[in-house]
Amino acid sequence: MTDTTTAEREPVDIALDAIPGFRAIQDAENVLQQRTTALRTGASVPQVDLVAEAFEALLAGKPLPEDLGRRAWEVTQAHEFREDEMNILAGVEKRLTNHGENTLRAGADHGLRALRPVLDELLGRARPMVEALRGVHDAQGAIDRGPDAVAAWSGFGAIVSRYAAIRSAQHKITRITMGQDVGTRFGSVGFNSVFRVWSEIENVAEVWPEWLSAQNGERAVRPPWPVRYPNRPFEVQHDREWVMWLLSNPKVRLWVPTIGELTEAWVAQRESTAEREDGTPKPKTGEPRRRPVRTRDAEGGLHTEYVKIED
Repeated sequence: MTDTTTAEREPVDIALDAIPGFRAIQDAENVLQQRTTALRTGASVPQVDLVAEAFEALLAGKPLPEDLGRRAWEVTQAHEFREDEMNILAGVEKRLTNHGENTLRAGADHGLRALRPVLDELLGRARPMVEALRGVHDAQGAIDRGPDAVAAWSGFGAIVSRYAAIRSAQHKITRITMGQDVGTRFGSVGFNSVFRVWSEIENVAEVWPEWLSAQNGERAVRPPWPVRYPNRPFEVQHDREWVMWLLSNPKVRLWVPTIGELTEAWVAQRESTAEREDGTPKPKTGEPRRRPVRTRDAEGGLHTEYVKIED
């Protein structure tokens, strides 16, 4: 069994290994690519010069080969066979690509769940380092603090790189599965505009209660986390400042949600935030008012059902 907590393995490999059937598709693609390359380079077609062979035979006083015509026909056939095979393999490649995308979407939650112990392992290593660096803002500050702070300051770059790799693997799988725009009961939501932060912080609405007003452009509210452009609060950078902020904030609950959990978290917090701000939820026009009821399935997955509120 694959050890998903091995720090040396790339998170994207851990995630893809957990998706049923995906690695078999990649192996098939590699075999197909090798054959296609051989066909394109002509390695599968005999390279003969029948004209030169006949010319040299005559000059040497030897009889002309009696099979020139048959061999010329065979060379022509070999070229035609190659073209026919390349056309077939092009269709196979297209079908494999589609099958791979469908397999990735169908097994995305398996891959995302496989990243959870990887994140937990990293957080177990990182939190003592954050504690040692509390109040330290530069290398000189770490030196002044002492050996533990110096070690933490030097080693935190590896923590940041590992965290970024985990989120990159998560983002790749989630983005392919969810697409550019995500349909919710509150309408379509751009993936990058909101879901990137929700995929990392489970309780965004608790950490930043004003997020909805800022997102809707009702008022300028700077997010509590570090961003390059305050008017684009969900465009975060997976750098040292971001990881340090995440691990230093006691309110933040980090997670790796499945596709359903991610969407449900946004919808539930969108609804609760709207209720808090003006007392009424804001579903799309014509939809009945509903309240969220949170449940967990046998595998521990979090789900939200929206029960109609009777007037």
